[in-house]
Amino acid sequence: MPLLEGKTPAERNKTIAALALGALALLFLARMFLGGPSTPTRNTNTAGIRRTTTTTTTVSNSAQSAALEGDSIELPQPVDYQFIPVDASEPGRNIFAFYEPPVRKQPDAVAINIPTPVPAPPPPWTLNGVAPSNVFAQTEAFTLTLAGDKFTPQARVYVDSQEVPTTFTSAQQLAAQIPATLIGAPGTRQIVVHTPDGALYSNPVALSVAEPPKPLFTYIGLLGTVHYGNDKAMLKLPTSGVIAVQRGNQALQFTDVAAVQRGDIIGGRFRVTSISERSVDFMDTQLRIKHTLPYVDAHTGTSGRPYTPPPPSADDDNDEPQQ
Repeated sequence: MPLLEGKTPAERNKTIAALALGALALLFLARMFLGGPSTPTRNTNTAGIRRTTTTTTTVSNSAQSAALEGDSIELPQPVDYQFIPVDASEPGRNIFAFYEPPVRKQPDAVAINIPTPVPAPPPPWTLNGVAPSNVFAQTEAFTLTLAGDKFTPQARVYVDSQEVPTTFTSAQQLAAQIPATLIGAPGTRQIVVHTPDGALYSNPVALSVAEPPKPLFTYIGLLGTVHYGNDKAMLKLPTSGVIAVQRGNQALQFTDVAAVQRGDIIGGRFRVTSISERSVDFMDTQLRIKHTLPYVDAHTGTSGRPYTPPPPSADDDNDEPQQ
């Protein structure tokens, strides 16, 4: 054959095998189109449809032997394809979607029966007021008069829950002795009347305790010595003004700074009771309250011991400021 001329035996065998394989392929195709495909095997289950197709091609021993002469050639093998259905899981949450909490249904409103407040019954006793209703702190003990109604001899007066001596005058009036310890500091005290067992009681009434007046001076110096009987204290007003001093039957006036001695009454109210190197003591002639002014250095503003000049002569002691 012209196709095999000039070739070696090995090449001839390869050419023959190629021709034989081509012929087999043509034969297989003709059988497929003319005779129809082989009957496939079908298996049906609940999970899916499984199809298995098996195609078997028979190669004659003579052709296979001819193809294997001279060199080994791997013959085509039938393909066994099995379709296996895959159950895909549900798609996961979209990572680009924002989480929205579920809407919770609000519970139905429950009707709540709120009881109507019952007003407290009025106290069995009535306390209309006290006299005096305003006092100054640090004053002495005094008698407080209480006016009201329906009082009985068993009534007791209490100041900030502390019982005080009580005198029953009538069903409309009581008298109570208020000790100085209960009004030692300014503020408000609560006055109430009730029996020791609390069965009968009154409404509370306030007693106002105010800050007492104080001498508005500064002790800035001492004239004299400790052993000198007629020492004079130098007192200065916080602002410019006139200081009125009553010395015996004399009415003296000083501007800004006054030289006062024991027994002088300043401002018509504060009597000088003691003078020392460190302080000056006053007595409120109206409230009977004692006040003490410490020495303050006029230059440094600090407390201490003032400078004491020599005692003045008899002539200097008689010099008094003009009235």
